[in-house]
Amino acid sequence: MSSHEPQRAQHREYPEPSEGGRPVPWFVVAWIGVLILWGIGYYAWHIGWPLTGGDSRTAVEQAAPGAAVDGEKLFTAQCSACHQPTGQGVPGTFPPLAGSEWMQGDPALVVAIVHDGLQGPITVAGEEYQGSMPAFADKLSPDELAAVLSHERQAWGNEGEPVDSALVKKHEERFAERGAWTVDELRNTFPTPE
Repeated sequence: MSSHEPQRAQHREYPEPSEGGRPVPWFVVAWIGVLILWGIGYYAWHIGWPLTGGDSRTAVEQAAPGAAVDGEKLFTAQCSACHQPTGQGVPGTFPPLAGSEWMQGDPALVVAIVHDGLQGPITVAGEEYQGSMPAFADKLSPDELAAVLSHERQAWGNEGEPVDSALVKKHEERFAERGAWTVDELRNTFPTPE
């Protein structure tokens, strides 16, 4: 064996691996920086400044004290997802407001339903609906509740009289913070459709 043969064996071996020998490329660092800045800008743009957080898609502009409240805007923001912008509701799920005997009846009745909520079955326009109507007492002021109910009672061909915020305040005094009504409880307390 010659003295060159052990060197040939060493040349066939791979070198020992090493760690951290290559720095991160500059364009990767720059791209990460651009993404971070874009994310901060996107977040700030969508939640406003100062950073308030939350979901602002359904926010309703508060009217100045003494200004008229827009019931149609409130309906669009608070009610149209279930009852639809046309007031036709969703068959079998959410009852219609357009042409509803409940909506056009006694204004104290609709104040009770929207203020306190409704639980259980109800028949509207000959069709029975199961489910629940949430209470809006904690979401709308008496003026806002009166404005949205007035809109619903006079839109889509409905011919109900407007609702006065004094009626809402009277309801709050009479029933305080009660839970959701059932149709039977409504029938025992207010004039209701048959």
